[in-house]
Amino acid sequence: MGKVRKRKLNKVSNNVAASNNDEEELPVDCKENVIQTMIDQIQTANVEEKYCGLQTFAMLIESPDSLKQMIDQGIVKIVAPLLLDSAGSVRNAAAGSLRNLSTTSLEACDMLMENDIMTPLVCYFHQYSETWTPDVDSKTKDEEIDTFVQCTNLLLNLCESSDLAVKYVGESKILDIVPNYLDVTIFGADLVIAIMQLLFVLVEDNPLAIKKVCSTTERQLRDLLSLESSDPSALLIKTLTGGIIINICGGDIASLPIDVLNQIFAVLAQTLSADHKLVCNELSSSVPLCEADGKVVSPKGKEAQQLDNKIKSVSRTLDSQQTAIEIIANICSCEEAESSDSEETGNDDRANEDMCSNGEEVFRPEDRLSPVVMEALNSLKIFDKVWARTQLPPVNVVMILQEYEGTKSIIRKLRNLQTRAFLCMNNIILSLPLELMGGIHGIYKIWVEAGKLVFKQSSENLELLESATAVMRTTLNRITSLNNITPSESSLFSDLAMSDIELMLMGIKNCEAPEIRSNLIRMIGVLALLFVNDLNDTISNVICSITEFILEQAHKENEVWVLAEAIDTLIDLYSEDKTDILAAKIKLVEKLQILVPVLRNKARQQKKLPKDYKVLVTTVNSNLPRFIKYKKQRVAKL
Repeated sequence: MGKVRKRKLNKVSNNVAASNNDEEELPVDCKENVIQTMIDQIQTANVEEKYCGLQTFAMLIESPDSLKQMIDQGIVKIVAPLLLDSAGSVRNAAAGSLRNLSTTSLEACDMLMENDIMTPLVCYFHQYSETWTPDVDSKTKDEEIDTFVQCTNLLLNLCESSDLAVKYVGESKILDIVPNYLDVTIFGADLVIAIMQLLFVLVEDNPLAIKKVCSTTERQLRDLLSLESSDPSALLIKTLTGGIIINICGGDIASLPIDVLNQIFAVLAQTLSADHKLVCNELSSSVPLCEADGKVVSPKGKEAQQLDNKIKSVSRTLDSQQTAIEIIANICSCEEAESSDSEETGNDDRANEDMCSNGEEVFRPEDRLSPVVMEALNSLKIFDKVWARTQLPPVNVVMILQEYEGTKSIIRKLRNLQTRAFLCMNNIILSLPLELMGGIHGIYKIWVEAGKLVFKQSSENLELLESATAVMRTTLNRITSLNNITPSESSLFSDLAMSDIELMLMGIKNCEAPEIRSNLIRMIGVLALLFVNDLNDTISNVICSITEFILEQAHKENEVWVLAEAIDTLIDLYSEDKTDILAAKIKLVEKLQILVPVLRNKARQQKKLPKDYKVLVTTVNSNLPRFIKYKKQRVAKL
């Protein structure tokens, strides 16, 4: 579902040798000639010339430097009208190349929108899809279906990155057109999957789309959810169907008929039962390996077709599992309820208190989930199935799949699946009763495994690191919120050596991503709070070291909301009265007083913040002086 922003490659130098045939090695003047020739071909009236130019365009998209040059020359406004060309081969080539362009980055989607891609794209659906039916005897049937698929996927990518694209779709007839193509037996799995993926995105928090889809697809959705086949394509269709049904009811799954709800959970469990590591391992056995000279000889003929089918099957398996995990994450999310509560004021604050407590009994986080949902998550072992997706196949399998051009997309999907699984685990840990996750020992194991990924492996995937650190933070928060912890449970972290703590602190110090840095600062603070329950000289030194580190980071921090997170972490840690001696030892009050004007000045300078960050900064700005006054009084009595 989501797309990852890619790091831009360095531009090609002017003095690169021209002897190499690779496009990246071409001199700038030669490359400009290639681009101009391509543009000339695309703008001719000759079908073959146009097609040849579009093939060159598709190839040049792979080079960021060439892509920038093409964009500067207005390539989108040259290619986009060809979605309406009278020649089917030209429409197909244009749709495929533009779809590939939309996958390169979020900025590429923004650029497509700025160049009015939606006008010809919407016209394509109105002109070529409104009354189209595949002719089984037509030689161009497969090409027409592929063009439809490519245009649908292009629209999907645009809608995922742009609210304006979603608005365009709502104002067009597209939502009246695409539901007519949901019969797998007539239109094939490729087209049905593309349309279902589009609908899955469009109906999320979109009343207009929900109304249209409800009125046109009720029967089709019921039929698709009941598909008997369990091959990867069918599982992806059924999983998407379940997600669409949940989105249509606004996420209020308790309002669904119990048989439909059970059917959806059964599909999610079935989808996640496929061993993603095993299918990737089996695929790696079919992938051609590098020869001694470093080249890979691609298979041909029937062997090539068989390999393509295997790649497609694994790709569909990973897509369906990522979709299932996203659905489960949404089901277990408390964000909607929490954000709506935080927005209420006056009498609604009282209502919020009543919702969170009943007399003296305080509701637990898991009380937000209905008993039916809780039972389904438990009986189908959803927790274990999602956790398994945080693990990648063996290193040698990943290397083989990474080296072969045809399976590089599988690696991207595996890493996206891993990232989404960690995000989903974060929501599950907040929502499930502890006993369903193996108790404190169970979630401690998750904390350890996530920590290995964060601190002991190098990774440039910032989305993955952010999701893994969020899980570490949440597991510790869950443990600290528990009462009546047994001695064996409270000593879980006693095995941590100072070297482990130092490794974590070094990870925070070297972290350039503010979201990850914030998660790690909070996590290390919560860890220190756990140590407070068993104070001795060694533990006291560890807590003081963590405190000094957070204070040092606070003074270096440029992002005001991360600074607020660091200060809030210290407030939480030293709110415990038993920490008074430690506070006096490190002169905490004096050091926090220095941070008061720093926080206020940064807050004035950085006013444009997302709502959650703004609330955090405002709250800490208000709480810090009161906490300093309170702690100063406590320390003075020692």
